Amino acid sequence: MVDPDPGYRPRRAADGSTSGGDAPEGATTPATPAPGTPATGGAAPTPSGPAPAGEPPAPAPAPVPADDEDQPKPLYRDEPAAPTAGGSPLGEETRVTRPVFKPRARRTPDDEDSTTLLPRTPAAGRRPGAEREERLDDDEPRTRLGRRGRLALLVGALAAVIAVGLAIGYAVSTVGDPTADPAPSTSAPAPSASGSPAPTAGDPGAVLADAVLLDPATAAQIDPGTWTVALTQRPPADDAPTAACTTGEPAEGQPTAQQDVLRLLSGSGDDAPSALHHASAYASPEEAAQAYAVAAKTLGGCVSPGSYIYDGSAVSGLGDQSTGLIANVVSGGKTQWHSIVLNRSGSVVNLVDAARAGKPLGVREVAAALGAVTQKQCQAAGQACTPDPSVAFGPPPLGGDVPGFLASGDLPPAGEDDELWVATPAEPVSTDFAGSGCETVTWARLDAETSSSRVYLVPSSTTFGLNAIVLTMEDEKAASDLVAKIKSDLDSCEKRKLTANVSEPEKVTGVGASAAQVTGWTSRVAQKSTQGTQRYRVGIVSSGAKVAYTFLNPLDGGYDLTDGEWDRVAVRAGQRMTQVP
Repeated sequence: MVDPDPGYRPRRAADGSTSGGDAPEGATTPATPAPGTPATGGAAPTPSGPAPAGEPPAPAPAPVPADDEDQPKPLYRDEPAAPTAGGSPLGEETRVTRPVFKPRARRTPDDEDSTTLLPRTPAAGRRPGAEREERLDDDEPRTRLGRRGRLALLVGALAAVIAVGLAIGYAVSTVGDPTADPAPSTSAPAPSASGSPAPTAGDPGAVLADAVLLDPATAAQIDPGTWTVALTQRPPADDAPTAACTTGEPAEGQPTAQQDVLRLLSGSGDDAPSALHHASAYASPEEAAQAYAVAAKTLGGCVSPGSYIYDGSAVSGLGDQSTGLIANVVSGGKTQWHSIVLNRSGSVVNLVDAARAGKPLGVREVAAALGAVTQKQCQAAGQACTPDPSVAFGPPPLGGDVPGFLASGDLPPAGEDDELWVATPAEPVSTDFAGSGCETVTWARLDAETSSSRVYLVPSSTTFGLNAIVLTMEDEKAASDLVAKIKSDLDSCEKRKLTANVSEPEKVTGVGASAAQVTGWTSRVAQKSTQGTQRYRVGIVSSGAKVAYTFLNPLDGGYDLTDGEWDRVAVRAGQRMTQVP
């Protein structure tokens, strides 16, 4: 469309001449030639310049009627030609023929017929139509396209065809490819590397519907009898029951689940068991893996009043990740045993806590029930999986504030039931530490690659506590030799010290991380003095090149552990040291 404003003129790109709107002050803008005035054809342009003094400018030619059939139609950017030097118009026989679009021969600078670009002259000295071929007359309608215009249209059309072709090709190539669609996919997720499915959390409700939660029939695998659903909450309420070794508060680093479901089932008979199933669906397997790691560390730390980890279990064949443990919970003078299995399958994390008084339920049975639940969740996610849980001896999940040392939840309650053990930071072994008095070594000066210690205390006593020392020896033989020496010192202590009373060392064994064997000894020592009898518990174990020594000073008033508890603490210290390089 032509700009209707006659005052606008585009600037000349060739010689920088000034348009009518930009003419110097005092200059006169020449009259706009009428459309349809014939061009000069091949006549050379008349040089422009100021008119002779006193001579008026040549009058503009009379316009030709628009309906004159003999008059040639205007061409693209054709403007009326300037009159001849004498001012007479061209004859009627002069006609402009339709141009032929072929390149002109480029003229060399020394060609005498070539046109020379003249300096800019004032607008008043220009002859009408002097800017032909250099200025676009906005008042003249465009009826034809020039060579460049048609070429531009051709290129644009070709680009549009290519773009449409690429779009069609892309659409055809991505048919059936869910990754090409940015919208949430509802297709079944692909199996994970372990062979278990990765349920898509785009529709977590389908994955965690009531039908795929622990039900009475499945709970019968944990303990035969009649089970009933006592509670189902989506999400769990603030006062909902929680698994042992956990709290109702979100742990640090815990991602937000897309769906969170809790179900509680009650069994029948004497010492009626209960089972709590907590299932969470996350946006991706990566988020679920993070949630699993946080939950496993929470269980491994077991920072819950009156609770401690009785035993750990290595669980495999149950989704992508799994672990298990048995926790002992003392509340109101009553003890309950909680057998807990945690697993992750794709983007779903499950925890089942089966509790009973008297004696613990089997971790193997709990894992089998959770395997059946996981299989139903796989089917709801559109995948086929066949969990085959296997349970073996092993350490609890890695936990505690200093990996490689005992976690506070590894220690049974001493003193008051609901007291939590607290530990000092890890530090070099003190030169003042002498142990039970039977050991013939100076712990601070042992030839060890590394050595560090911690002290564990309970809030209600300032003199009762537990010492733990972890050493890395030169090799496995050096570690075994140190354990053998301490055992020999205990055996000979009564002969060397008449005031000592030492129980026969008890051999203890366990399984650490990656099935590493933990072996050692425990013993009770009593030393008489003028101030009374001091009692101690000693434990020493090794695994590979590492050694863990534990020491306790029992006091009256319940500040002590049983023989069985102490044996477990000594082994647990060895298990914990195998969980770090």
